Amino acid sequence: MLVHIKELFEQSVRGKFAYPAFNTMNLEITRGIIAAAEELNTPIILETSEGAIKYAGLETIFEVMATMAIKAKVPIALHMDHGKDVDQLRQGIELGYSSVMIDHSGEDLDKNIKNTKELVQFAHKEGAWVQGEIGRIRGSEDWVSVSDRESLLTEPEEAKSFWEATGVDTLACSVGTIHGIIKMTGEAEAKVDIDRIQRIAELVPVPLVLHGASGVPDDVIHQAIKAGISIINIDTELRIGFTKNLRAALLEHPDEVDPRKYLSPAIAGVTEAAKAKLMAFKTINQVN
Repeated sequence: MLVHIKELFEQSVRGKFAYPAFNTMNLEITRGIIAAAEELNTPIILETSEGAIKYAGLETIFEVMATMAIKAKVPIALHMDHGKDVDQLRQGIELGYSSVMIDHSGEDLDKNIKNTKELVQFAHKEGAWVQGEIGRIRGSEDWVSVSDRESLLTEPEEAKSFWEATGVDTLACSVGTIHGIIKMTGEAEAKVDIDRIQRIAELVPVPLVLHGASGVPDDVIHQAIKAGISIINIDTELRIGFTKNLRAALLEHPDEVDPRKYLSPAIAGVTEAAKAKLMAFKTINQVN
């Protein structure tokens, strides 16, 4: 069932649970994610990035997600992730996303606050939530030195000031995770600062979001949830599951010309990857 993201947090308890936020870009990945959520009876957040929107089209990918979410057997909230184009974020809100992320963390702090606050005011009039970001989460395109790494991490007091100034409903913080495939290849290691998460959670009462969580060990995820993380974003592991199975199907059936025949195993690869994360999160939630 399609729900507003706020419904997911009406009864959730910080330190006990984190909702998985799975990125999608097409029908097949969306099917795989929802199949996993239904099989394990777990509410999820389904999200799209600007890259996914550029690939599929804003209205198209929204309608795919919304149509499938309405028919799903579990609660599903829709979120626009890492949006830099404010006009597109506004369009997404008007279209029906109950949550959007404005990622202006690459701007100076004053400009980030100004732009985020303006979007929050618009979104709240439309009944939507806004996720802001303070600090900067590394990706494979912006690998940095150890000393520079520290400068990108979110300062707890700055996070508090940012939340108070903008009124964001959820907050993404830079605590040592990395976007992209780089961490899955051994080229870089995510070093999650659990103490920093806890200090931010003590100062900021809204749900905290952990981006770049693919490849982070389950025990570290467990600690992050306990410290105060309420949403965990997963993308890379889903892509790996999809492409691994797709390659295998194409190699096994090189003469097959019906895309449905080799996309079905790819969907199953997404489902298995999503189930693995959901089962890990469920174990973590039970422990907590």
